[in-house]
Amino acid sequence: MKARLTLILLFALFLAPIVVAVLLNSRWIDWEPAPERSHGELLDPVVALPAFELRTEGGDRLEAADLRDRWILVQVEPRGCDAACEERAYLMRQIRAGQNRHVPDIALLLVVAVAPEADVVERIRALDPTFRIVAGPGADELRQTFPGAADGGFYIVDPEGNIMERFGLGADPTGIRKDLRRLLTWTVRD
Repeated sequence: MKARLTLILLFALFLAPIVVAVLLNSRWIDWEPAPERSHGELLDPVVALPAFELRTEGGDRLEAADLRDRWILVQVEPRGCDAACEERAYLMRQIRAGQNRHVPDIALLLVVAVAPEADVVERIRALDPTFRIVAGPGADELRQTFPGAADGGFYIVDPEGNIMERFGLGADPTGIRKDLRRLLTWTVRD
């Protein structure tokens, strides 16, 4: 009797997923999983980055063409770069590093209203040498291109130079990482 019960339980164990799959794909049960939602604010229509030519805080020249063909994580700070700004820059680096094989496809850009001190620039550049920092009056036109720049935020810019999504400065970095991962995964590159 015990062997028969074991056989019946084993049969039920293997048959249960098949029964559930058939029921979920039948007309009898109308169930769909909730669609994944965006964690940020999708911009509709997208906002194109303007043509610009700026000097980074490292003294390098930065043009709009330099930001093409890569996804860009942009951090816009409405004032200077204080300790909270540096912490957010660290989180941006972590979001980029969390993209694994897509890391080379992502650029980091910090746009600050007031030019940061040289030691702050060095600390941010030490986080990730690819971090580009533009600041001050020369960067105002670029900063004003980003919707909600007066409050600051994080932005995802596509390889064509379109601002696609906005996150507040207090946004959960996990949500930014997930949205960026989804965009990178579904993008077909030539």
